[in-house]
Amino acid sequence: MPRSQRLIFLGIAVVIAIVAAVAITTLGSSGDGDESEVAATPTPTATATSAGSGAKKTATPQPQPQIPLVTGEGIKKLEFKQGDTVRFRVRADVTDEVHVHGYDLMKDIKPGETISFSFPASITGIFEVEFEDAGRQIAQLRVDPD
Repeated sequence: MPRSQRLIFLGIAVVIAIVAAVAITTLGSSGDGDESEVAATPTPTATATSAGSGAKKTATPQPQPQIPLVTGEGIKKLEFKQGDTVRFRVRADVTDEVHVHGYDLMKDIKPGETISFSFPASITGIFEVEFEDAGRQIAQLRVDPD
């Protein structure tokens, strides 16, 4: 086989290999296959530099968990496991005292104000959260055994 013919076959083989690689890459990223898609979850990343360079360390903030907001419209269901940290916020339309029964926690609140509660879920059961003076239940706190 002459040298020119071998070079032509080699060139054709290279072109076929490139086309195959592009086709495989395109099919793998198109989402048309049977593979299930997984949502990306942001994770914190840090950039470290040497101590003497004077550059700052930066981190990508991690999304904070949503803290439930209780507004007094209806009864909000709050569910936690024993050992969790109970966290919720209350926004009021009246001046009152927010009372978490069972845990015996109380905080004053004014109209338009938002207050936060954060405490360990150490007692299991179902407890009322209410505007104490008005006697109006605004949430039901449920703490299940771990």
